[in-house]
Formats: sequence, structure tokens, C-alpha cells
Amino acid sequence: MEKLVLILAAFNWGAICFVSVVHYPLFADVHSDVFVEYHRKHVTRTTLLLGSTLSLEMVLQIFLFLMGPKDLFSTLPLLFLGAGWLITFLVSVPQHRKLEQGFSKQAHQILMLSNWGRVVCWGITTILLAL
Repeated sequence: MEKLVLILAAFNWGAICFVSVVHYPLFADVHSDVFVEYHRKHVTRTTLLLGSTLSLEMVLQIFLFLMGPKDLFSTLPLLFLGAGWLITFLVSVPQHRKLEQGFSKQAHQILMLSNWGRVVCWGITTILLAL
């Protein structure tokens, strides 16, 4: 099961990196007439893909933590994963809600910046799991 969690973490890290480097920066180039629809499709498709892998990773990491030793090395990946989820729900989701109404330069900048926090959290989680 540890290998599956590592695979999920690495996949999620890669997908979040892709969104940070490619997808979110392109939001600024979408014409305002079609932005709301473009954003809706982005959220729907990204949620379909990543919602399941991110959730499965979290469930499996919690399970492994509960069944394994309770030391710092086994706790850190779960803490960083939790921090990534906190950034998602406390910062990213509210910015997406603003973008549902139309492009906002401020919401876009906050979303891009917050996603780098998620990249760091999932990256550290993946590296710790690999060790």
C-alpha cells in the first residue's frame, strides 16, 4: 500500500505542477466573453481527474498513519498533505468561486500564488514518502 500512496502522491504533485506552470497562467489569456465557460470546464474536468486521486491519497495516508508507527517521519507526510488541503479549501476554492463570476486579476494572482504552496506541500509529501 505504501507504493500506491507514493504513486498517487507523485501523480498529484505532477498534476498540481502542471496546473501551476501551464493551466493557471493561461487563464489571463482567455477572452472575457468565454472566460466563465472556460473556467467552469477547467474546474469540472480538473475535479473529475484530481478529486479522486487526491482524496484516495489522503484516505490511504491516514490509514497508513493509523496502522503504522507514530513517529515524526511517519507524521510529516500527513502534515504536509493536510497543509496542502488547507490551502486548497481556505484559499484556492474561494478564488475559484470569485472566478466563476468572471476573470478577476486579483483572484487569479492569489490562485496562482496559492497553488505554488500546494506544489511545495505535495512535493515535500512525495519526497518524504519516497524516503
